[in-house]
Amino acid sequence: MKRIITTVAVAIATIGAVNAQEIKFGAKAGLNLSTVSVSDQSTTRAGFTYTTKSITGFRPSFHIGAFAEYGFTDKLFVEAGVAYSSQGATLKKTERKTVNDITKAIVDERSTDFKDASLILNFLNVPIWLKYDIAGFRPKVGVNLGYLANAKSKIGSETEKLEPNKRFDFGVGVGAEYNLPMGLFVDANFVLGLGNVADKDSDATIKNRAIQIGVGYKF
Repeated sequence: MKRIITTVAVAIATIGAVNAQEIKFGAKAGLNLSTVSVSDQSTTRAGFTYTTKSITGFRPSFHIGAFAEYGFTDKLFVEAGVAYSSQGATLKKTERKTVNDITKAIVDERSTDFKDASLILNFLNVPIWLKYDIAGFRPKVGVNLGYLANAKSKIGSETEKLEPNKRFDFGVGVGAEYNLPMGLFVDANFVLGLGNVADKDSDATIKNRAIQIGVGYKF
């Protein structure tokens, strides 16, 4: 976490050192629609291969944060900030298949449906965006540095704390914002996580996916 806070401080200080008159500060919050990609898990035992596939869906939650924006010109901008973001996914069902390794025949196939199961991943994120202005509309691309503050799974009323294999995540993103009068703006982003945030006892690879829709204010 100290590494992330230091990164934000250095980025903002560097922007400020260039030309303080060109800096705007702001805050924003909004909706997260997040999910995860989960790799299939396979084990081989006594001549059979057992494979489990997890089917996930979107989990609605929220994000909130603050940022600094610097304009290199009246068209090109860079933004760096810090945000709390609650992410994760819903678990819809698991599919299990058993295959005979010699004949390659499927000898057993079954699935389990879940009505109230979810993976909750709470991040402290450092998003850095490069934006280009077109009459107030600003397409953007960027990177996201994330620290996984806590993780848990929830099935019904039962909650279990998870210990992630790695707490630091790195991702890339695309998005756009539209600037309104009086410093207001709306934005929408898609962030693709590249790190594995699975529990350390899991054989699966789990990566983040998040759609973020928000509103904010610059001053």
